[in-house]
Amino acid sequence: MDEKEILEMLKEARNQSWLPLDFWVDLTEGLDHRAIAILCGRSAIFPKYMNSKGKP
Repeated sequence: MDEKEILEMLKEARNQSWLPLDFWVDLTEGLDHRAIAILCGRSAIFPKYMNSKGKP
C-alpha cells in the first residue's frame, strides 16, 4: 500500500465521519497500513460532532 492509497482512505474516512482530514492524519500517524485501514473502515462510528471540551 502506498502513500496515495493511504491518502484516499483518509479522505474517505473524512467524508464518512465529517471530521477534518487533519484529525485523521494525526490519529493515524505512525500506524502501519493495516491499522490505518481498520480505523478508516470504521470511520462511520465516530461521533459526527466532536469538540475538545467534551460537550455535545
